[in-house]
Amino acid sequence: MDNRIMQEVLNALAEQRAKNEREEMRRRQEVTAKCPAIGEVMARRQQTVLASIYSAFQLPVEENLEEKVHKWNAEIKLLLKQNGYPEDYLEPVCQCAKCEDTGYVGEGKKVLCDCARNLYAQLLEKGGVFEEEQSFEAYDETIFPETPLPGTDVTQRQYMNVIRRRCEDYANQLPHPAQRTLLLYGGSGLGKTYLLRAIHARARENNVPAICLTANAFLRTAREAYFSRDQQALDALYETELLLIDDLGTEPMLENITVEQLFNLINERQNARLCTVLSTNLTLTELKARYTERVLSRLLDKRNCLALHFLGEDVRLK
Repeated sequence: MDNRIMQEVLNALAEQRAKNEREEMRRRQEVTAKCPAIGEVMARRQQTVLASIYSAFQLPVEENLEEKVHKWNAEIKLLLKQNGYPEDYLEPVCQCAKCEDTGYVGEGKKVLCDCARNLYAQLLEKGGVFEEEQSFEAYDETIFPETPLPGTDVTQRQYMNVIRRRCEDYANQLPHPAQRTLLLYGGSGLGKTYLLRAIHARARENNVPAICLTANAFLRTAREAYFSRDQQALDALYETELLLIDDLGTEPMLENITVEQLFNLINERQNARLCTVLSTNLTLTELKARYTERVLSRLLDKRNCLALHFLGEDVRLK
């Protein structure tokens, strides 16, 4: 993983633990001020436990320590309830019960907790571009003209409404749409980025883990993995339930990196049955010329990929 971003994750978790400790202290002060008896029981419990630890290698050892602690805990819960507090009000405070905001779980060899992975994904995503929120609810069909597409009697607005519905259906079926890969391709100014971001917004509403970034941000991560010989820099992109990459084709072509890393990413994610959304201004012919036949074959495999062709006039020129 990106060491700089990982350090931000660890710093954020350290700040959260400090905040937790302040909240725990505030609660203890609040409770003991209202009910001094709770403070007395807590003090007796602490003194006895500490004395037992200090005398662990001496005799006699404190008898029935576990039973006494259990009794004091029950007494504290009862007093809390009698004074209008939840029974767990003085329990340790943490946002993630799995790792207790340390970022790591597991016995022996520690691994990153899901909460740390999600925070890493959010910070990585900031390296993309997506500051402006866009959604299906805010979609405005009137920006598209009601002129027929060449050779048809279907207007651009009608056509784009169909495209929008297909994208929304995909988003609503996450994380298990029939075709896990979605390719949005066509000329510029036709709404590809908007709908890609709308899918991302719907995924977040439905608590589907997602990373949304530009092709340039993806290449920066891939380049770091290549030169550091550390595939972990790409782990978040390989493992997230939904990955969205915007503006494919605008990133630099780096030998042994751009095409190879893109192919590996798409191939591995399709094999793992994870969801990937790609948008590009390139035609299918241009995609093949830029990324090779094997990449295009993954994107046009109808068993795994839904390709939506955006047609019409560039509405940004209006």
